Amino acid sequence: MPRPSPRPSPLLFALCLLGAVFVAPPANAQTNYSELPARDAYHTCLAEARRDPDAGFEAAIAWRDEGGGPPAQHCVALALFDLGQFKESATRLEALAADMPTATAREKSAIVGQAGSVWLHVGDLTRAHTALSYALDLDGNDPEIWIDRGDALARGGEYWDAIDDFSAALDRDEKRLDALIFRAAAYRLLEVPDLARDDILRALDLDPYNPDALMELGAIQAGVGEFDAARANWLRVLSIAPGSRSAAAARSALQQMDVKAE
Repeated sequence: MPRPSPRPSPLLFALCLLGAVFVAPPANAQTNYSELPARDAYHTCLAEARRDPDAGFEAAIAWRDEGGGPPAQHCVALALFDLGQFKESATRLEALAADMPTATAREKSAIVGQAGSVWLHVGDLTRAHTALSYALDLDGNDPEIWIDRGDALARGGEYWDAIDDFSAALDRDEKRLDALIFRAAAYRLLEVPDLARDDILRALDLDPYNPDALMELGAIQAGVGEFDAARANWLRVLSIAPGSRSAAAARSALQQMDVKAE
């Protein structure tokens, strides 16, 4: 499943706490951000960066220059992502994590994990794997980072290692739908359809109408010759989420099935 942006939420509380320690706006601060409590400034900055990346980036830079500390630097990095400056965003996230001497290992892990997610977004699997592995060395409790590293491994064809990472994510949160779907896909690609089916049925127990899970179930069924069942599930994807990437994949799979039938 694609991840269109790095995740701000795991860092929200941590960086606001850091802001409470590090933010020391000068008396002549001109921006609204520097006049707000750190938590409110951080929320506002992220919202503005997402709504209007150009204006958000400029405001975040001003806040940083007025003493905004790590929360402002983090907002700058995420604004750069929304501007399409992905490599610069990832580089700044890595630099931020390296320049917070009083941050906890968990806080650093979260930021480095975001950098890894951005490298994954641009398809740089080597840098993604390096960043995500470092994040996990710092703190291995966030299932999201295990999932991202598993995704990087799977994209590189290292399916068994990917399965280990998806399993680690599920050990930390057994209801992670994306980990179940990813692991099912890895098992399918390794031609272990029984385990793939077990995972995808667990995912559908959690969300019976999830288009990614239904798409993957169809792929598993087609792989073992259950073509009518696969077609039915891919048609369900088109009905449930017609404009999604899963629908595009289902449409392509149905066309290929029809070509083979001819």
